Amino acid sequence: MKRKHLYIKLFIFSVILGITFTCKSQQNIITESEDTKTITGFSLFNKLPGIWCGPVKSSTPAGSFDKWFVDLRPVSNNQISQFSLLDANTINNYSFFIIDYLCEQRIALRTEGCFANSCCITYEILDSVNETETFYRFSDFVGGTNRAYTEISFIDNTMQMDVYTNKFNEKSKPVFHSSWKAKKYDSEQARISSKILDYPKEIPVIDLSNSFNNMNESVFFEFNTDPYKSKDQPYTGKINLKINIDSNFNIKKDDEIEVLLTVKPLFDGLKYIKSNLNYASKSVYLTGNTNEFIINDVHPGKYYIYAFVDLNGDKLHTSGEYMSSKGIPEIIVDPENETKYEILIDMQIP
Repeated sequence: MKRKHLYIKLFIFSVILGITFTCKSQQNIITESEDTKTITGFSLFNKLPGIWCGPVKSSTPAGSFDKWFVDLRPVSNNQISQFSLLDANTINNYSFFIIDYLCEQRIALRTEGCFANSCCITYEILDSVNETETFYRFSDFVGGTNRAYTEISFIDNTMQMDVYTNKFNEKSKPVFHSSWKAKKYDSEQARISSKILDYPKEIPVIDLSNSFNNMNESVFFEFNTDPYKSKDQPYTGKINLKINIDSNFNIKKDDEIEVLLTVKPLFDGLKYIKSNLNYASKSVYLTGNTNEFIINDVHPGKYYIYAFVDLNGDKLHTSGEYMSSKGIPEIIVDPENETKYEILIDMQIP
């Protein structure tokens, strides 16, 4: 009987020892000294909040463009996200959040992209930090930097984000994917969200330890297999937008309607305030025959909403083209709710 009790004690001890060894053996290499009080790279959460704008260089089918508006705000006390649209079928969302992973608390980057109705969700883990140079690198959970990685750095009021991938394993090593250099134009809206949500806190959102078992890369091509689905993520609203057009205007399907949300007004009466275009939170390009569109994943808060019609395809909205004008274009978006709004395209640009 005593021997049996001894075996039980030895078994329990071996299990505890095994768990401890497993946790220690799974520690990832981080180019920064360990700090038991702070998650490695946690300073990133204080650098990200704000409305950023800058040019994108890209080797993707989406191409390069002069301005990409990114509104990074907290969606909880331990997650910050941005939600971008190009058109009805093209999105680029990404979030930074804290996770449990192989007995450690780490920082993850989740990117959700759709182009021409083809979507994927990628996950990367923070694997390299240089606080002195304000440099942060994320890489594929499974394939590491051989599969894909994202480098983020900050200098004064600018952020540089460079992405490299092996083009879904078509290349032997990662090649240039995209580069974005942006300037921060607004911090106030993110500050309001931070105060409401008590952001940032070092609390894990989810345990991803077993999310990539038997996978060659941390990429999901079906939404139902995603370990942290969009529908499970917090604190955004949506706008159900109805688009009305003055009967005197002839707008064709091939014409383009741009819907633009800004946190500062673009007009003082009829005077255009060009500099306030840098305070855009979100924009989407729609076909000329669109009469209703739901704008998902809008950060809660107050916006100014505008619609412009591009008749010649240059996306410049110049004299002779159309825009909305009547009324006060203010809209309040509440979290977890749908806000209804009607906009009227009723003015020819002088």
